[in-house]
Amino acid sequence: MLNNDKARDVTIDSVTISDSYTPPKNPIVLCHGLSGFDKLILIPSVFQLTTLISNSITHNMTENFMQDGEDESDTKYPNLVEIEYWIGVKKFLQSKGCTVITTKVPGFGSIEERATALDAQLRKEVQKIDSKDKRHSLNLIAHSMGGLDCRYLISNIKNRGYDILSLTTISTPHRGSEMADYVVDLFENLNSLRVTQKILPISFYQLTTTYMKYFNLVTPNSPKVSYFSYGCSFVPKWYNVFCTPWKIVYQRSKGRPNDGLVTIDSSRWGDYRGTLKGMDHLDVINWKNKLQDDWSKYFHTGSIGEKIDILNFYLKITDDLAKKGF
Repeated sequence: MLNNDKARDVTIDSVTISDSYTPPKNPIVLCHGLSGFDKLILIPSVFQLTTLISNSITHNMTENFMQDGEDESDTKYPNLVEIEYWIGVKKFLQSKGCTVITTKVPGFGSIEERATALDAQLRKEVQKIDSKDKRHSLNLIAHSMGGLDCRYLISNIKNRGYDILSLTTISTPHRGSEMADYVVDLFENLNSLRVTQKILPISFYQLTTTYMKYFNLVTPNSPKVSYFSYGCSFVPKWYNVFCTPWKIVYQRSKGRPNDGLVTIDSSRWGDYRGTLKGMDHLDVINWKNKLQDDWSKYFHTGSIGEKIDILNFYLKITDDLAKKGF
């Protein structure tokens, strides 16, 4: 599944858009990763993650301990940080003439559950699109775990009533995440200290490097769909939210470049379009660590990824899709 070897070492440190930008003729679907839709639940540190899992075991909480509440605005864990997903991306693309659909799937559900929910929403959404075509075609753009949901949908959900022309994945752990390996190992060690039912969401297990070997075997690419991918890589300052996770992934992957959760090698799938330089796992969805920016200004070091305009990055993706006739 590793094509386009020439792009293997392509580093993207800035994005420019030509004056002849053309939006794709078919709708864009933004597919989110692990956690939320309107908001992304962010666990700021490994210490807080350890505390969260440990407390859950102590209180014999169910496997839904990190699932979405009935009210999307509610957070069971006030120590976790919630940020908006796809900050400004939909509005920006729409201002350039793109038709954009955003979706919501179970934040910590399994790949199969998330893909099924994604399919159900798309079936409804395409009915709202004003088009002369009887059968709608879509371009999927997915971040992180969202790329796995999309791959499962393409390969395993039939009779959809719509076609998928392309899938562009960004920082998707196609070969698993060493951070997921770490979380699962951490949970198993804590769980061994007390006999209790397993309460870690299945999504963590499915994001491990071991599980993804199986997933890739049973989830082949469709010859009718064009697959594109991007990765991210940075070296964190001590104040970056992904500083510790980056070190964990770096050590467990034997020194491979990563974005704090996913290595570049794991991000590659289909036509690899390049690596975004100086971008962490959240920078690429247009979120900036406020503490990171503040310290950068204080020390006059500049913000990580400041050369890359993320909104222009998504504009570039859609421009490329348009040039390919999608």
